[in-house]
Amino acid sequence: MKKLVLFALLATPVCAARAWDSSATKFEAVPQGEAQEITEMVDLTHKLLEQRYGGSAGETMARRAVHPKAHGCVKADFTVNQDLPEKYRVGLFATPGKSYKAWVRFSNATAIVRPDVNDNRADSRGMAVKVMGVEGDTLMNEPGGKTQDFLLINQPMFAFPNVHEYLEFTRIQFANKEDVRPFFAPQTLTDARKKIGGIVQKIATMHIANPLDAPYFSASAFLLGPENAAKFAARPRGAPANPSLPDRTPTDYLREAMKKSLSIAEGSPVVFDFQIQLRPDGLSPTDADYPIESANDEWKPKGDGTAAYQNVATITIRPQDFDTPLQNTECEHLVFTPWHGLTAHQPLGGINRLRREVYIASSRHRADHREPTDYPKWPF
Repeated sequence: MKKLVLFALLATPVCAARAWDSSATKFEAVPQGEAQEITEMVDLTHKLLEQRYGGSAGETMARRAVHPKAHGCVKADFTVNQDLPEKYRVGLFATPGKSYKAWVRFSNATAIVRPDVNDNRADSRGMAVKVMGVEGDTLMNEPGGKTQDFLLINQPMFAFPNVHEYLEFTRIQFANKEDVRPFFAPQTLTDARKKIGGIVQKIATMHIANPLDAPYFSASAFLLGPENAAKFAARPRGAPANPSLPDRTPTDYLREAMKKSLSIAEGSPVVFDFQIQLRPDGLSPTDADYPIESANDEWKPKGDGTAAYQNVATITIRPQDFDTPLQNTECEHLVFTPWHGLTAHQPLGGINRLRREVYIASSRHRADHREPTDYPKWPF
């Protein structure tokens, strides 16, 4: 049974590209050999999932390849700002004041499910948003409703710049049964690996007390209509400046913090400002300050307003009892990928081209997956 679940997870999905064009946009510069490297990554992802879960005693459900541990999956309202400047009124943001229902999943990024703080080391945290009932041409032709997904992490850059470095890391990860120390061995420590190591070390010190109090970033770039590239972010309103961790951090302390904040009896609504960071016009895909093809470079805003973050929408999460067997199961059935979305927000760059194929290969229950149109009508 475990094997059947695993292979269902990795089955070819009943979807095909609709409006997505596999040729590069004007913002991209696809490296030679990348397609072959992506194919190898998909194969390695398959093998890693088998290695992790195929023979585990008591493992009855194969998990996601990345961000497998959820802190909570909550219902939310995604509302476009009423006073949105004209240049941002594209795609999902075309109609000021329009509101959508959404799912928001908070998670740990590590591929292995473990305590939220492991050996006093933090982990990259994720916020995945699925906006339902969107209108317009979509990138993937899947059954069910039209959705726009945003996959965000709690730092403004990925650890890996491109497909090649990510593949090198994954080869070592698989060959050494998750031990990635050889990737950072002194004899093989290139400048690229040194930079990756620095980002990983920074992430290890980024402790958060509550997933609802952290800012999140897309890290990679996306279209904002045919003429602009942009990144996205979500920042919580009223979050404490210096939140403190519990004296003793339970295994699932981040889930417990969310439950307390969203308690129906004592909680209050949590609001995130959803933001767009526009890339300056006329730059090459490999521009040093605002690259498309290097996902571990932060686009830094400048004092003159260049690449400033603009509030474009709000995500409102109201008090709710989200930690229930039904809602947790529904959450695990949701498939999040930046390629669920409108052509106006097509993902850009090598990491996103990789994600398109790897997320397809590693997502659960793809063979009979349908994108949601509304919240499920559960019997109570």
